[in-house]
Amino acid sequence: MAEAGRSEASMTAQDAPATGTPRNDHGWYMAGLWGYFLAGGIQGVLFPWIIAFVLHESSDRVGIAQMFSMLPMLILGLFGGAMADRVELRAHLMRLQFIAMVPPLALAALIWNGILFYEMMILYALALSTLGGFIMPARDSMLSRVAMTSLGGNIQRAVALAMSGQFLGQVVGYALGSPAEYVGAAPLLILQALLLGFAAFTTSRLAASPPVEHRAPGTRRQPLRDVKEGLEAVWRDERIRPVLLLMFFSGVLFMGVFMVLFPLLIRDVYHGSSREIGFVFMSFFSGIGISSFVLSRMRPIQRQGRAIMLAMCTGSGVMVLIHFEPPIWGVFLLAHCWGLAAGISMSQSRAIVQESATPALRARMLAGFNLGTMGGGPIGAVLIGYLIAAVGPLDAVLVPCGLMVFLWFAIYWLTPLWRVEAPR
Repeated sequence: MAEAGRSEASMTAQDAPATGTPRNDHGWYMAGLWGYFLAGGIQGVLFPWIIAFVLHESSDRVGIAQMFSMLPMLILGLFGGAMADRVELRAHLMRLQFIAMVPPLALAALIWNGILFYEMMILYALALSTLGGFIMPARDSMLSRVAMTSLGGNIQRAVALAMSGQFLGQVVGYALGSPAEYVGAAPLLILQALLLGFAAFTTSRLAASPPVEHRAPGTRRQPLRDVKEGLEAVWRDERIRPVLLLMFFSGVLFMGVFMVLFPLLIRDVYHGSSREIGFVFMSFFSGIGISSFVLSRMRPIQRQGRAIMLAMCTGSGVMVLIHFEPPIWGVFLLAHCWGLAAGISMSQSRAIVQESATPALRARMLAGFNLGTMGGGPIGAVLIGYLIAAVGPLDAVLVPCGLMVFLWFAIYWLTPLWRVEAPR
């Protein structure tokens, strides 16, 4: 208990700027977050729609494409976290978001000139994912500083509000991307680039956020050592490690379901299009956004580990019902219920990391946690693609749900996650 108090005191002291920070920093932060994830929502519909519906690629190639859309972000996120810990965050994040405008504008120009093929989409996904590996750690690290100056240090509320904005922003982005088959990809790619520019502008309105030094001046920085330091800090923390294990293996089991199975289910079983893909993604992310927003209005959850595990169990049970081929509106409803449960597990897991992270290592610890939680995604995307090719999407959904039962009991018996509580 005393250690938690020291951690909070250290975080408050080191995160607080030397001069007064404008009280509207949180508003600018949230506006930038909305802009970035609105663009991400458009991307989330356009990319699988182009691969599966325009290029008519097979399920295994859809899975491979989705793997490439995640892999660089996960690997480079470690180096992005190391960089974010040693630079002025506001200018760093602003530059990255301006650069992120280039790939969608370039792809729009190529499509307008009739150039579109699978390998080109892979390069496009690699470019955006690479930039995301540096943007996300910087944005996550900035959140704690904004919370200290604008929300009275309430980390759980800051994380819940950010999660709500992130996923509700994606919902609106999915709605904007849904009419792709009617308006074409190029205009939506231009809109995506403009939203990234808006995110960069709002970031420029934040107070300067200098790095928190933890080494003697003049010490030479070594990126690999910085990355190793962050990963070791994550693994040593008794509160973070069990959450990391659960989120990694659940990512292997379910992230592929979301990114690969849903688009193929819409195409092969329900014979839908970009509109239905957009609706199912909107249903899922609106569930996350709603539950995260509700959590932000409630008192902080004390038994965080228990909330995460029960939410995981509930979400898995909901997914089993997709096997019975409900009507399309039933798929939307089930995706929404899954999102409601996911919002609890995701917001509480990130709150645990934000509360426990050492200020000088925060971006690296968050990046290491992101690698753990999202690292199962590329593996799951490839595996579910081949599984769907073998047994079809309706039967494939049962495999991760069944394996989740074994994972849940293993985490319950072999780790202390069920007993993890918020600092008092």
